[in-house]
Amino acid sequence: MKELRNELDMLLNQSGGDKNTIEVIKSEKAVFPFSTEGRMLAYLLATQTINYEKYMELHNEYAKRNQYLDLFNMAPRTFGETWGEKHILGLFPEFVKATKENISLIYPDFDGEFDLWLDGIRVEVKACRANSTKTGGSLASRAYLHSEATSNGFKYHYQQLKPSCCDVFIWIGVCRDDLLYWVLTSDELQKTGKLGSQHRNENTGVAGVEVFEGQVFMTEEELKPFLVDEKDVLNAVRRKG
Repeated sequence: MKELRNELDMLLNQSGGDKNTIEVIKSEKAVFPFSTEGRMLAYLLATQTINYEKYMELHNEYAKRNQYLDLFNMAPRTFGETWGEKHILGLFPEFVKATKENISLIYPDFDGEFDLWLDGIRVEVKACRANSTKTGGSLASRAYLHSEATSNGFKYHYQQLKPSCCDVFIWIGVCRDDLLYWVLTSDELQKTGKLGSQHRNENTGVAGVEVFEGQVFMTEEELKPFLVDEKDVLNAVRRKG
């Protein structure tokens, strides 16, 4: 929103319009669906500062910058537990949603310990939203562009990781203008040295326990060895699995 507001402010300054009217437009309380930005755009159109083509250019640029912003409005449980695996299933129907009904014949011991199944490969999907932790406000208002996440050294946080229960992880990084994908094996996760203990109990994250659970905080630079293009996620899982 900051980029759009800056451009609208610049256009209003160029409009030669009544300064008092412009100040009222900026300061008057917004009432849904009549937003402050909508009033600013209406004024710019009315004063012929912009035409419809320019209006659509502003619209399309904003939409491109914020195409994944709706994911930041999801409740944490909905986002964390369902969005990631549904997204991967939508991209690659070759994956099978791991349920007792779906895979009991080929994996009779399944007890909900991983998300997806692919030709004998147990796959766990995790997703993390990149956002500023230095300011207050809603998650959506703090959502990072990919460039902002990179420049601020944002650490993607993946938790409830159980490397003994799956073969391959798919990690998704969500920025408001981009999705990033990292594919790594359970062994590669252990070798990063980043797997720390989870707060659930004293045994989580402890090697040697039959099933242990941990978490990682990793920057994009640290995750770089596992980065894959969206179209290559399926092949990367097959290759690594």
